[in-house]
Amino acid sequence: MIYTNPALVDAPLSLQLAVNSPPKTSIKTSGATVVMTAIVNVMVLPPGQPPVQLSSMTMETKFNAKVSMRGKRLSVHADLRRFKIFSNQSALESLALIPLQAPLKTMLQMSVVPLINNWTKRGVRIPLADGVDFIEEVVEYHNGFIVIGANLHFSKGLREMVVGSSEMEQQTANSTATTSTA
Repeated sequence: MIYTNPALVDAPLSLQLAVNSPPKTSIKTSGATVVMTAIVNVMVLPPGQPPVQLSSMTMETKFNAKVSMRGKRLSVHADLRRFKIFSNQSALESLALIPLQAPLKTMLQMSVVPLINNWTKRGVRIPLADGVDFIEEVVEYHNGFIVIGANLHFSKGLREMVVGSSEMEQQTANSTATTSTA
């Protein structure tokens, strides 16, 4: 279709990526992996005309995921291990895609994976009181679960934290009483 219409040759292309099932996670003593399957549609966007689908492909990816603790945050770093793409339309088109797999994997490693890691490196905050920090963090992988451990470090004495907390509650109670009498 694109070859028979010269106007479509210069038209922009669109890649539409849609995950078609939830990612599958597996945790073993060697680490954590995430397998994801998605549908990729390649479309031509001719000006003033509806989009034209060139191809529909299935993409399978496998990531290694490394869980770590940084300060008071739990984060994940992904690394692309396997990438496979094949056509949903024909076996011949799947054969034609084989030489493209290595460059597409490299493109994903250089562009998409850093975006994912940039998003996940902030991590999830683990709530701790002021003056309490994690030290000597440890992450252990087991079959089916991950153990995350750390020692607590008190930068203030426990008594100071309790006294500071009760003074704060008293100040809050006093300001509430003053506000309600005014």
